[in-house]
Amino acid sequence: MNQRFRAHHILCTVLYEGKGYSGAFCENMTAVTERLRTNPDEAFILAAEPDLICAHCPNQTETGECSQDHNRVVDKDHRVLAGLGLTEGECCSYREMCEHARARITEELFDRLCGTCEWRMQGLCRYEDLTAGLAKICGGCGEPGNEQNES
Repeated sequence: MNQRFRAHHILCTVLYEGKGYSGAFCENMTAVTERLRTNPDEAFILAAEPDLICAHCPNQTETGECSQDHNRVVDKDHRVLAGLGLTEGECCSYREMCEHARARITEELFDRLCGTCEWRMQGLCRYEDLTAGLAKICGGCGEPGNEQNES
């Protein structure tokens, strides 16, 4: 059975550069992003709940919720799913997730999805870096921003 992959982590893993909540979180996030970048055709189940990255997040409660802002991360997952034209429970590869992102992401959508994220507010996440990272993962797939945004 495929592992769950939290929807907003599509964007986070493309932009990740070794910074995070704690040492254990960073070690895990580094291992997961290296795994994804090495094997982008690995399939996952899209989710709005804890995944392999959340396993070492210090903000995750014993019940699997985010302790920050009343589990606001679930809302972010749903916004990312809608914005990228993906469905919770859908099985797709990391490359396919990135293809959806590359085809649909615009600077306006990126601002709506990530504008209040603490990492973005610290200047760690930029639209230009996201589009460059998506292009690298996707290779020749899809042109950025060509599909209609429905959110």
